[in-house]
Amino acid sequence: MRYKLLALDLDGTALGSDPDAFAPGLAEAAAAAAERGCIVAAATGRPAGCLPAALDPVPAWMQWLVLDDGAEVIDPRTGARLWRRAFGADSLARVEQAARRGGFPVEYIDGDSWYHVAPAGRRMLESSPDVTPFHKGVLARRGRPLEGPAAGLACRDILKINALLVPGPARDAFFAEVEGAALAMDCGGGAIELTAPGAGKLAAVAFLAGRLGLTLQDVMAIGDSGNDAALLAAAGLGVAMGNAPAHVQQAARAVTGRNTEGGAAQAIRRWLLEG
Repeated sequence: MRYKLLALDLDGTALGSDPDAFAPGLAEAAAAAAERGCIVAAATGRPAGCLPAALDPVPAWMQWLVLDDGAEVIDPRTGARLWRRAFGADSLARVEQAARRGGFPVEYIDGDSWYHVAPAGRRMLESSPDVTPFHKGVLARRGRPLEGPAAGLACRDILKINALLVPGPARDAFFAEVEGAALAMDCGGGAIELTAPGAGKLAAVAFLAGRLGLTLQDVMAIGDSGNDAALLAAAGLGVAMGNAPAHVQQAARAVTGRNTEGGAAQAIRRWLLEG
């Protein structure tokens, strides 16, 4: 088998129209790849406390979890953490200041999967038609009020930040203001996801590959969003979903079908099982 590690995004890729269920054929194709010796890892923006029902329990064929956009790598069998990259207080303060100037809400996600949001920002998210029902449900279950400065959250290991409802004219300024303090990724729909410097799916998967005695050239990655683009460009084979925006498809070497059409399973069969 040419590619020895499969890094598989979840939302918009491995998952279908139901955010809790695998897309058609995905589980069967991934299990077949694992049976032939390919190591399968989920590489997702979700934190550990918000994984889909399809990963409860984690299937036997999924051997690693790359979480929080690459801020954490976990062995799901033992719970052992191999990698964690959290924001420092100065970085949190810079992101908070930039978001305040832009006038949009920010979620700070800690190492225990709690979403810290200022009360005014939470009201904006809950009332916005641009925030999905799924995300509102996560906020209802995992949301906690942020009453003081974001820098005070550094002791809680903030692994990921979601800047949401970012207006188009404010995006470039926000990216410029947080440069060096965070890795910022445009995920479309007014959403910018941020990890600490040195994190990200590319860095985490490269770390995992090295731990397994592999390189990025041994990796096949499948994804659909801005948080996948760097990994898709650097992997031995990066495959963008048919539902991915143009800039993500351009970063990849190949494009498969949409997630609702079983595109991830199609890619696994074509380039892993039959390739």
